[in-house]
Formats: sequence, C-alpha cells, structure tokens
Amino acid sequence: MDEESLPAGMAVLWRRPDPPRRPGRRPTLSLERIAAAAIELADAEGLAGVSMARVAERLGVTSMALYRYVTSKDELLVLMADTAMAAPPDLAEVTGDWRERLEAWCRGQLALIAQHPWVVELTGLPPIGPNRVLWVEAGLAALEGTPLPHGTRVGVIGFLSLHVLTEGQLIAAYAAQRAGRPADHPAMADWPGLLGTVVDPERHPRLAEALAAGAFGTPEDDDPADEQELALTVLLDGIAALIARYASDG
Repeated sequence: MDEESLPAGMAVLWRRPDPPRRPGRRPTLSLERIAAAAIELADAEGLAGVSMARVAERLGVTSMALYRYVTSKDELLVLMADTAMAAPPDLAEVTGDWRERLEAWCRGQLALIAQHPWVVELTGLPPIGPNRVLWVEAGLAALEGTPLPHGTRVGVIGFLSLHVLTEGQLIAAYAAQRAGRPADHPAMADWPGLLGTVVDPERHPRLAEALAAGAFGTPEDDDPADEQELALTVLLDGIAALIARYASDG
C-alpha cells in the first residue's frame, strides 16, 4: 500500500507494524504503545487530558521521540479512535439470521463506546482505518443471503452507523455526567418541566395528554439502555420490512 496516496491523517492508520525487536535491545516505541497510552489518558480524563507531552511522559520518552511516530495531535487522535474501536467480533458465531447479526454488530460498537466514550467527540470525516473497514465488512457480511442489492446493503449499514453514533453521543454524555465533567445533550434536558411551562391543553392537546401520562419521564428516570432498545427495534423492524418487500418482488 502506498501511504503517500492516502489523505492526510489516514496514512498513520495503515503503516506497516514495526519489525520484531531483537533480543537484548531496549524496548522501542510503537504505534500500538502510543495509542494504548493515549487511550488510557482519554479513558481517565477525557480528550482534554490528552496531549503529545502527556502521552510522551506516560511512555517515559521525550515529545520529540513521539513525533517520529505521529506528526501531530490530530494524527494521534485518529490513531486512538481506530484503535479504541478494535476489530469486530466474528458474527459467523452469532446464532440466528441477519437480524441477530446486525443487532450484535450495533451492540458491539455501543459496548466499545461505553468503554471509550470520548470516541464520539471526534467529529468530522471519519478516517478510514483498519478497524473501521473491518466493521463495515462485518456489517455487510451480516446482510449476506438477503435479497437486498449491494447499494441498499451499504445504505442500511450507513443508517445503522448513524444510529450507533447518535446513541453513542448519549452514552458519552451520561459518562461525562457520572465523572463530574460537563455534560450537554438534548435527551438530558428536563422535558416534562420545560414543556409543562409552555404546553396549552387547548392548543397542544396531544402533548398535554402525553405529559399527563408521564410519557416524557424525568431526567432521573431516563435510562439510555431503554432508548437504545426502542431505537434499534424500530430500525431492525424497518429493515425486516425492506427485506420482505425485496423478497416478494424477487
């Protein structure tokens, strides 16, 4: 692979691993060690706790030594994100059909986000690293055997990826709140209290009825796991209907 042909920020993800260390030589830096040290900092303190200097200190080297492997903090963040999301599980071992496999695909990513919630703070065009490519491959493999054409399968994986990102952002917000860090997410607002001050039963009868029924819950009652269940069920039901339509047209 020609690293020079890759966009800026991606080349670090596809560099060949360092050659094995010879016996008796001092341990050298590697992209794997750098990523692991940076991830430990981010898990403990959030992205605000990550800097080139602090990662170098954690590894017992100078910042200049670190720059020989990653050229900037942006490149470090790219490396951290792909490493933290790891490789997907073997969905061939999942009992069931495409639905069970896609459910495991989504839950596997959400579980990793729960371990490393800072990942969803890295917005913008996602760098295409080895682990991300493996996740896309696994998602498409989960749909193998369905009547969906290739373009539709890619679309399905794209929609589910957006679901994972959205739910992951909520997971990250609750994780920040538990850690005592600022947490800002629309789902964490006091919707019953806010709506209760503006909803007029005559002008907004359906909203008033939903509020009276406790449908909006309270911030204390909210459980991200419940919302994940509902969202994933709705999405998978929609995919099932799409597959059934293609099968009937087949």
